[in-house]
Amino acid sequence: MTTSNVEEKLSIFLKSIGISGRYKGFYYLKEAVFLVLEDEHCLCNIQKEIYRPIAEMYHVSVPSIARAIRTVCQIAAANEAQLRAFFPGFLSHGTLYPKELIEMAADYLRYQ
Repeated sequence: MTTSNVEEKLSIFLKSIGISGRYKGFYYLKEAVFLVLEDEHCLCNIQKEIYRPIAEMYHVSVPSIARAIRTVCQIAAANEAQLRAFFPGFLSHGTLYPKELIEMAADYLRYQ
């Protein structure tokens, strides 16, 4: 799959769970997923290996990246039915953590 196909597929997935391009977190989350696709181990230290490179790329602070991604996680968590459509075994525990959403989106791209 080409990079543009992967990016398009990711955008469609994110929009289908309620995360649109009007949120900064949409773009930050896409970058986070691409980092995880390159190296899954970066999920072990999300602040240093995901948020910091994205912050440098967009010339913003690490807390700004974290806050924007948390915001889109809340939106996705509110669309639990759509998440279950993509991941039938998904069990909501009241909140959706950034690490979980990043991993889910990366897995979606890997296995679809």
